[in-house]
Amino acid sequence: MVKPVRPVLGIELSPSSAETQDIHQDASPLPPLGPRSRYRFAGPHAKDLSLPFIRRIKGRTYPHYWQPAEAKNEFEACALGRQYAAHLAQLLKLNRQHSGRGLLFRITNDMDFSERGHRRSMCKSFFNYLEILLNLGVQQVDLPKHVEAMQRFHLSLDELNTLQRKPRRKKKG
Repeated sequence: MVKPVRPVLGIELSPSSAETQDIHQDASPLPPLGPRSRYRFAGPHAKDLSLPFIRRIKGRTYPHYWQPAEAKNEFEACALGRQYAAHLAQLLKLNRQHSGRGLLFRITNDMDFSERGHRRSMCKSFFNYLEILLNLGVQQVDLPKHVEAMQRFHLSLDELNTLQRKPRRKKKG
């Protein structure tokens, strides 16, 4: 069972039927988009499964992070890839505390890059749209300062972890 693609950001991400007919006579339009997707969760596990391309499959104890809907043609595959990237971005935007925890790594780990055809186009549009969003976000950040701050942050976490593992000495008194 494939999950239907939920709407993203309350805007229409697919072209109108008139545009679709003008450009692609045989392309099937994507389903109309409804209200804005809300990705706010108490725990980290529920958020993953709410994305339309992540689901549990039989024989696996953890979710499969790339189970996209089947696209009928190239145009629909590209549109779905962009929508999936927008869903991921919306989830991370609303749950900033979950950023940098390996979700994108798990998604790419479950993608089959040897596949050809529509699935490959879907993956390509997924990453292309994420690159566009990354470019928009990086315009607002001083990268040298930010990466330096992240380095200091991770070094301090390592130091904190080391200090917590050292056994305490008792004072003689």
